Amino acid sequence: MYHANPVNDLILLFALTFALYRVGDIWTFQVVLFPLWRRVRAEDFPAYHQAHFRSIFGVIFVPMGLSALSAILLWFFPPLGAPRWLLGAALALQALLFLSLAYWIPFQLRIEREGNQPALMRHLVNVHWTRVANLTLFAAVVLWLAWIRLQG
Repeated sequence: MYHANPVNDLILLFALTFALYRVGDIWTFQVVLFPLWRRVRAEDFPAYHQAHFRSIFGVIFVPMGLSALSAILLWFFPPLGAPRWLLGAALALQALLFLSLAYWIPFQLRIEREGNQPALMRHLVNVHWTRVANLTLFAAVVLWLAWIRLQG
């Protein structure tokens, strides 16, 4: 086990902040934003999608990077009482999320090219559930780490 350290506790708070933020953003995309894409006229969709992508950089990609960084920092500066396997689970979930970009980025580019066709929109929502599950599980892991820390 590890000794209580204010730096480790701040890192846990940092991780918890971004994990919960990401859960909020991913669920909003899943249940609000992506279903609304169907309402954008096909001829307007490429421009809409490009504007959407540019506008989400700061609110999606920066927190995504900070959340991944938090998982790495938790590994090196674990909270008091944290089991190594749970820290490994946090890292693995973040690694899987980044690996999924190998599919997700080309798929988003395809949507931008082909537009918001009904079959593509259904596939988008269906495939995106894997990312929703990943980020929800990551938040659960970080919440569990916080619970363990509060017990210590």
